[in-house]
Amino acid sequence: MPSEVVVAHNAVADSDDPSTRDVLDQVTAVSQGLAELELDFRCLAVHEGSFGPGLKSRPGLVVFNLVEAPPGRPRQQLEVAQALERLGVDFTGSGSAAIWRTTDKIETRVMLTAAGVAVAAGGAVDPERPVVLDDVPPPWVVKPAWEDASVGLEGSALCATRERAVERVRELAARFPGQPILAEHFLPGREFNLSLLAEGGGVEVMPVAELAYVDFPDDEPRILGYEAKWEPDSFAYTHTVRRFLDDGEAGLARQLAATARRAWEVSGVSGYARVDMRLDDSGAPCVLEVNANPCLSADAGFVAATRQSGLSMGQVVRRILAAASREAS
Repeated sequence: MPSEVVVAHNAVADSDDPSTRDVLDQVTAVSQGLAELELDFRCLAVHEGSFGPGLKSRPGLVVFNLVEAPPGRPRQQLEVAQALERLGVDFTGSGSAAIWRTTDKIETRVMLTAAGVAVAAGGAVDPERPVVLDDVPPPWVVKPAWEDASVGLEGSALCATRERAVERVRELAARFPGQPILAEHFLPGREFNLSLLAEGGGVEVMPVAELAYVDFPDDEPRILGYEAKWEPDSFAYTHTVRRFLDDGEAGLARQLAATARRAWEVSGVSGYARVDMRLDDSGAPCVLEVNANPCLSADAGFVAATRQSGLSMGQVVRRILAAASREAS
């Protein structure tokens, strides 16, 4: 175990949106885990992806990297991992290469498809020549390719007509200049989150969580959008429920776990990750996203899954620290 831990997180202002301020809840949860382990630690707010001159590599030091990418700054998480690699400091979670591969949802799709892992039909859409929409059946989910935390999935992210899809592509291209826009066929099946945690030289898949969209009216898209994650007073937030699969669906759980493990291996993530999936029309799992360094707040899906498996926050933190290495890919 390290003799010193620095809990690094992106700097947060009072005016920031909930998806950005949530990192402070992660700091609280990780700090509680470190206190459970009786480890010395300090917290460090990182501004503009830079650690400044104060952080240096030394024996026994590990940076617990909680830095995330605020809306419109998708490269910040990557830049911080690159800075830690240049400093030669051991740090938790994935290295810069894996962070970039999984931050870019289009690159993730290419990488998974090449490895034989199923994804939804779709691709990058040119706002001026949206030919992808001619090759992918409706309805489409349209979103920015580099944002996380469901940023860009506000409002009507599900588009039933080509006209509406083109309109949304252009809206997002203007809102997120320089980012590719991704359109995918909306998969009608059940939705799952699979949390993975390093264990020794391997990885353990936590209990499988299903996202249930309870009593959603026909005109309410069954998507884990921004409102469902960050607006507690919204219908989507109060009616999106996490449930864990029981023993009666052990076969499905094994199939989902095998797909999640393969996504872990292909993407090169390390330490901990979350793989989001939906079932297609035939009931086969398709990967929606691979999330390197997923949220560790007490009410987040990853922590809920580890808690379901019987792990305390201290045990989770211990395993993440044990996997920390600047050489992670």
